[in-house]
This record gives sequence, structure tokens and C-alpha cells, in this order.
Amino acid sequence: MEDKTKQFLSVEHLHVRIGKRPILHDISFEIQKGEIVGVIGPNGCGKTTLLNALSGFLPLEEGIITFQGKDIMDVEAYVRARLGINRSFQHAGVFRDMTVEENLMIAIERAEQCPWWWAFSSRYRKKMDAEIREALEDVDLLPHKNLIAGLLSGGQLRLLELTRLRLSKGNLLLIDEPTAGVAPILKSKLSEIIRKLVKEHGHTAIIVEHDLKFLFDIADRVIVLVDGEKYLEGIPSEIRNDERLKKVYFGE
Repeated sequence: MEDKTKQFLSVEHLHVRIGKRPILHDISFEIQKGEIVGVIGPNGCGKTTLLNALSGFLPLEEGIITFQGKDIMDVEAYVRARLGINRSFQHAGVFRDMTVEENLMIAIERAEQCPWWWAFSSRYRKKMDAEIREALEDVDLLPHKNLIAGLLSGGQLRLLELTRLRLSKGNLLLIDEPTAGVAPILKSKLSEIIRKLVKEHGHTAIIVEHDLKFLFDIADRVIVLVDGEKYLEGIPSEIRNDERLKKVYFGE
């Protein structure tokens, strides 16, 4: 029998019901550390529900979720976040009334558990300033450091959100629709940042995405959901050329 404690994330026979309506039925898959796994499927197939279930934002009817050897089925969302499961949302999860710098400052304060008096310490301030500068340079947002985040473009908001995720020190990133509202010119930058998060910063990512080309270019593996069930799973080249995928999106 395979030892599930050695898997980074293991999902077994997951069932999710909202009210009387079943949303996910008998979902099982495993993810290795350092993978980028894409989740695709028609509207309403349960993609976002799956991320909500993994991050603890939905009650789970049945199944087992094991994260780094720990059963987290009954663990609340804020505890899962502390364990290293971080979640982004379809609408960029940033504080739009704060500056770009303040958004990153909050992420660093939380991740590094800075003492309340850190702002009065020149050592802490210099360290914070250096981390923020480096992070913003990585995503070409340094010129916008003092700008109110709500004034950024859709693509820049996504870059800021991904940077917050990186600084939060979580090791499993659940990313929902990263290209939503993003101009085509910035999609390649988003792809570059996600790859960097995984390949250089040691994260693992599950990405829900409608833009199939974007996802196939970045994912190591793809899971296809249809009507709340796992319909296909494989490497992007296999899924892309599978006639069953064409039927899902274009019909018989």
C-alpha cells in the first residue's frame, strides 16, 4: 500500500455539497512538491469549489485531504493558511485602498511575525524596505510602490497579488483565474512569475484557469472537471490532443 504521508497533497474521494446540491463528487488526485497543476473545465463544473474546499472555505461532506502528511479535513481555513496553504481569488485579493507597499508590508508582517514595535526599529525598517524593493523589482512594480493599489491595471493587480502570495511564505498556492481581466501583453509576465514562484522559490501551485493556452504552457499536469467529477488527468500535451476534451468544450 502506498504511503500517503509521503505525498505533498493527497485528495481521496472528496465530496462537497452546498445545501442540497452536490457540487463535487468522488474527486481524487495527488500532487508532488514543486508541481504546477492546472484545473480546467466548463463553467459550473466545480473548479473554484475545489479550491475553496482545499483552503477550508467550504464544509466537506466526505473524503480525506492530507497535506504534508497531516489530515486537514476538519482543519479551519485560518489554520490551513498557517500550515502553508495560501489562496488567491477570481478578483485580485489585494487591499485596494492601501498602497502597493502597504499591501506587501502586511504580508511580510504576517509571514515573519514581526513584533508590534518593528516600525520603530531601524534594523527592521531596513530589512522590510529591502524585501519590498526586491519583490517589486521582480514584477516591475517598483515605480508604483507608493500608488494606491486600486489604481493599478488588472494585470498589475494580479502581479501584486502573486507577490503577496510569495511573501506570505506559504508553500501551496491555490490560484484562481490569474489571467482574468489581464491584458494579453501582461500574461507572459504572469506566467514568468508563477514559474519563478515554483521553480525558484520552492512553492507548489494549483491553478484554475479558463485560458487553456496559458495553462497548457505553464502546467506540469492538468485535471479536467466535468459536472463535479474528475473527467481527465494527464500532462498538457496528452490533454490538449484528447478528443474527449474537444467534446467537453465544443460538443460532439
